[in-house]
Amino acid sequence: MATASIGLSEATVVLTQEERALLTSVLEQALHDKQIESHRTDALDYRQHIEHQETLLRTMLEKLRPA
Repeated sequence: MATASIGLSEATVVLTQEERALLTSVLEQALHDKQIESHRTDALDYRQHIEHQETLLRTMLEKLRPA
C-alpha cells in the first residue's frame, strides 16, 4: 500500500495501487487541461493563476510517482 504525505503535518493519505493509478491519471489530465487553458489565455493575471495551478499539479504528481 502506498502512502502519500502532504506537508509536514497537513495530511497523510493511504492509497491502494489502483487508487494511486487513478489519482495520477486524473491529475495528469487536469495538468493537460491547465496547459491548454494557459496557452489560450491572454489575461496575464489569470495566466499566472493557471501556471501556479500547473505547478501544484506537477508537485502532487511527483509525490505520487514511485521513487
